[in-house]
Amino acid sequence: MEKKITIVFIIICVVIVSIPLVLVNLRIKVDPVDKNERKISMNFRRNFPLKADLLKIYTDFKTNVFEVDPIPNRVVDTKNGWRFLGNDFSYALSESKGMVVFSPEELATLKKNLIEKKKWLNERHIVFYLAVAANKHTIYGDMIKIKKSKKKTKFQQLDSLCKTIGVNFINLQEDFPEKSDQQLYHKTDTHWNGYAAHYAYLTSMKAITKDFDQYTLNSYTMEDVEPYTTYEKAGDLNIMLMDKEMEGFTFLRFKNPEKSVLQPDALPVPSDYHNLPKFYEARYHNDTTNNDLKILVFHDSFFPYYQKYFRETFDDAVFIWNHKFHKNVIETEMPDIFYHEILERDLDVLLND
Repeated sequence: MEKKITIVFIIICVVIVSIPLVLVNLRIKVDPVDKNERKISMNFRRNFPLKADLLKIYTDFKTNVFEVDPIPNRVVDTKNGWRFLGNDFSYALSESKGMVVFSPEELATLKKNLIEKKKWLNERHIVFYLAVAANKHTIYGDMIKIKKSKKKTKFQQLDSLCKTIGVNFINLQEDFPEKSDQQLYHKTDTHWNGYAAHYAYLTSMKAITKDFDQYTLNSYTMEDVEPYTTYEKAGDLNIMLMDKEMEGFTFLRFKNPEKSVLQPDALPVPSDYHNLPKFYEARYHNDTTNNDLKILVFHDSFFPYYQKYFRETFDDAVFIWNHKFHKNVIETEMPDIFYHEILERDLDVLLND
């Protein structure tokens, strides 16, 4: 009986694996990835038949039968509804646990780059702030059963370095409530939610206000906003596992109408830009603030969660979705404040400035 079961199992596996090959040999035509191209024959690189279905079967089988992470280097599933990035993305997991840190040589490079950047900005009377958003692992790391190293993480190394060389470092998690039941990050997505982003804004304004105390700068509190939840998409961590289950994403919005006005784009998009061109630039003007200050922000996907507060706080706000320190952009805009927001797992980009 056991032998028959084994034979049946082998036959089923062979059939499943053979289906894509059969479809390819039948030369079935499929729609191309690019709608501008003509129909093309199936091939294993771009149109592997049943790829999504087979991956879904694989991930479901590993998750529900063997109860292990199906793609552990990409996603860590803590089995309580929460998921985290693995090490496929800049060693996000190991860096958050302090197992991968900056080497002495890298710290020397960071120090040199930051000092030169600060000096260059000071010569143009631009105040520089480096703001770092914590990985989800850093905030909810206790859910991952891996012991944290006693070494300082890259995040902590950079914080210490900035204090030593006098660079304005903003730890965006500094004012997160301790021992609170309030959720700050999405469970099945890498990003934080509206509450965490609002705390990040308040922390940022605390630092900026200290340097610009001669100006009237409004800081918008929780009294000025209200939460809302959308169920429009699956989290990016679910998508990596072919899981279409959606999660409620919580955001905050102003109770009163916003006063800032979107302005036309004015900068060329770099030829090597990593994202869609429409995401590169956003600029706003606000006639109601009366502080005559301009802020230029270089950022990533975490910043849009609190972008609206900055455009309501300053007379002029320009937001560039890019980490590269393009001096020509800064000299074109000539802001009073240069604010670089960067996610913890992306700190290595500072080595290449």
